[in-house]
Amino acid sequence: MTGETQSPQDTSPCDISFVWGFTFCSRCGGNDYDDRPFACVHPKTKEGTEAMATRKTKTATTAAKRAEPPPQMQREDRRIVADKIADVYDDEGYIAPWTDELVAQDLGVPRAWVAEVRDFMFGPANENPKLAEYRRVHSEWKADYEKFRSELAAHKAEGKRLHNTALDLQRRAEEIGVQQNRIVRECRL
Repeated sequence: MTGETQSPQDTSPCDISFVWGFTFCSRCGGNDYDDRPFACVHPKTKEGTEAMATRKTKTATTAAKRAEPPPQMQREDRRIVADKIADVYDDEGYIAPWTDELVAQDLGVPRAWVAEVRDFMFGPANENPKLAEYRRVHSEWKADYEKFRSELAAHKAEGKRLHNTALDLQRRAEEIGVQQNRIVRECRL
């Protein structure tokens, strides 16, 4: 192919994008989701190469952040978590709607910290009474619903049987009517 017959698209630089954690070239379709490692068949520009290096560095930094263990709980952190749990925990467990997760979100601390303090100072995570009531009501409803569905299926089968019986009786009644009409005609003669 000569330069005159090539389309302007073929000579343009790659259009490299970084989306949802993957790098891809919207021009040639090369990506690091399907092609590992990332391979683009077009000549890369200096800007594209620098952008790729920056993106890879950001991705590596993000992965390193995800791999870090949660920070150690300090004495002050432990006191703050214990105070909050004391506010939302009674003798039976959490006061509705509080849970370990909600306490952690409210304080902006890891859930593991809340669980550790609660276990040590307050005991096991007794279920939130509202959630326990919801689960009980839901299980009762589910049992009633399943019973209803089985009864409905039985009623449908019985309804179908009765409908077929009614059709059979109607067919037989029509046959009797035909015989009756024949007899009446013969008696007139």
